[in-house]
Amino acid sequence: MQLNKFFLRILLIYGACLFLFVVPGFAKEGYNIKVKVKGFADTTCYLAYYYGSRILVSDTFNIDSKGVVQFKGNEKLPGGIYLAVFPGSKYFEMLVNTDNQEFALETDSADFVNNMKVTGSPDNKLFNDYQRYLGKKQKVIAELKKQKDTTQNEDSIALIDESIGAVEKDIKAYRETITKENPNSFLAAIIQAMWEPEIPEIPKNEKGDPADPQFAYKYFKSHYWDKYNFADGRLVRTPIFNNKITYYLDNLTLKLPDSINVSADFIIERAKANPDAFRFALSQMTYNYETSKIMGMDAVFVHLAQKYYLTGFATWMDSTNMSKMTERVNRLKYNLVGLKAPELLMPDLDNNNVSLHGLKSEYVVMVFWDYNCGHCKKEMPDIVALHEKYKDKGVTILGICTRVELDEIKKFVAEYKLPWNNLWDPYNRTKFRDLYDIYSTPTIYVLDKDKKIIAKRLDPKQVDEMLDNLINKKQAPAMKVGDDR
Repeated sequence: MQLNKFFLRILLIYGACLFLFVVPGFAKEGYNIKVKVKGFADTTCYLAYYYGSRILVSDTFNIDSKGVVQFKGNEKLPGGIYLAVFPGSKYFEMLVNTDNQEFALETDSADFVNNMKVTGSPDNKLFNDYQRYLGKKQKVIAELKKQKDTTQNEDSIALIDESIGAVEKDIKAYRETITKENPNSFLAAIIQAMWEPEIPEIPKNEKGDPADPQFAYKYFKSHYWDKYNFADGRLVRTPIFNNKITYYLDNLTLKLPDSINVSADFIIERAKANPDAFRFALSQMTYNYETSKIMGMDAVFVHLAQKYYLTGFATWMDSTNMSKMTERVNRLKYNLVGLKAPELLMPDLDNNNVSLHGLKSEYVVMVFWDYNCGHCKKEMPDIVALHEKYKDKGVTILGICTRVELDEIKKFVAEYKLPWNNLWDPYNRTKFRDLYDIYSTPTIYVLDKDKKIIAKRLDPKQVDEMLDNLINKKQAPAMKVGDDR
């Protein structure tokens, strides 16, 4: 098999960093895996493993003149699917169980799987037999699909689809046989983890119509995790756990923070059955939603941080990182989409106090700007155009300058002909930077008539699209956060 360039780059960059935190807890009995590969000599190779969507290096080893490499260490490896990675990004997979970690593999670089000989590892013998079987069946399916692509005859297509279905049925039966005859094997655990529910016949009402149009979706989602063993930490070091989490959140959960919070909690609470699974699930989801470009998803990050990190469940976090997370949560929790915008009582350029909550308008567009900001200078003409387009349609633009030099503020307002009211906070009494998470400019918020945050961190074009959708009652698309300046 060939490792793509992305995985090789990840493999080389990340090295053994994550391996270090998952190893403690295993007895110091060591591991000893002898591998002989025809086609390689006097070079180096890596022992690596899956961790979510990444491949991480456990260690680097030398291959001798006879093509033999001894993967050996004083501490046991945590169980998972490992990879022996050779020059040219070629690799093969092996199963490392938590008990037997002394075995031998011999193969040929021309075809790792079909030339594999396993000694001393029933798990890897079973795994290799499975890989060979699956490889043959996948070739049959590929050939059938090729035939399907070259014909337009409906009867022929139907027969090909039937043949493909028969092969897939064979694969399913083979997997069921493995789990039945080898229930305690690592491969059986992997197969069970990959399992997906089959939807039964949809119940009908008196008219013969589906009693619940969402029955299939609800059934599939409610049974999606039925055969996944959260207590099995080995599955963390396979692609399966991460893939299932991603599919559950992206395809089986509404793209709303409240819905995602429920699904995330569902996974995390079950992942508590194993420390590695809990750490991976919580860390992965927290990172994904903290860095999400989809507007509003920071609410999921805040939820996860407050429920699990700031309450002491993330025991792996040191005080420095916990302090950073706490600070980030504090800067986000007041300006989440759907919340009422924090009140700002600030003077305008004529020293008249203006209350944000006191503004009477269907929509308020808050623009935080800086007169020294290049992006502000570039985008201000577009924001002025927004004002002209929507000033008679119930939209008020409110400018907040992040600087305190009044003369410079007035000069900028005059130069760019800003027609809306502009506020400033010479003594930082409102703490607006913290309340609105202002770390770059321009930063734009859109509020409704009740001053609830509808959107944030949009560029002028996105604001235009959103206002047009809101005013004309159109379906607004999900928007990405526009602060990659």
